[in-house]
Amino acid sequence: MDKPQVFRGFAPIIGDNPRFLILGTFPSPISRDKGEYYAHPRNQFWRIIYGVFDIPFGGESYECKQSILTESGIALWDVIAECEAESALDSTIRHPVYNTDLPEFIAEHGIRRVFFNGNNAYTFYKRGIGNIEKNVLPSTSPAHAAMRFEEKLRRWKQNLREL
Repeated sequence: MDKPQVFRGFAPIIGDNPRFLILGTFPSPISRDKGEYYAHPRNQFWRIIYGVFDIPFGGESYECKQSILTESGIALWDVIAECEAESALDSTIRHPVYNTDLPEFIAEHGIRRVFFNGNNAYTFYKRGIGNIEKNVLPSTSPAHAAMRFEEKLRRWKQNLREL
């Protein structure tokens, strides 16, 4: 019997002066293959980030996408550092190893507010790291198709622009 493969997540994206942090759960297989956060073509994360700041979106490089985050005071990371996962669905995550240094990371960088990209990221944080204010934004995952893009964008914009 083959030993299940353990996958590692990514380092955080962080600029010089982050005001807030967006936490996802864990990179999808496509993201891991490309070495980029939210690389699945149907994931709406980058389209929403650009929309929050009223910047036209269309095929930008990963470096450009990262710059939009860091120049806007946004840090990006995942709750899980490594795990076994059968697919892109969070429900297939097994044996998660959490980024337990997240509370120190938040304090060290003076991050004022943490947002979760969907309920699963928040649930994993509470389960593996501890209590934190529940600031859950609609998931940008293609698996979360029950909400229209325009409504997701409105909610993300409302929360991120308040800061």
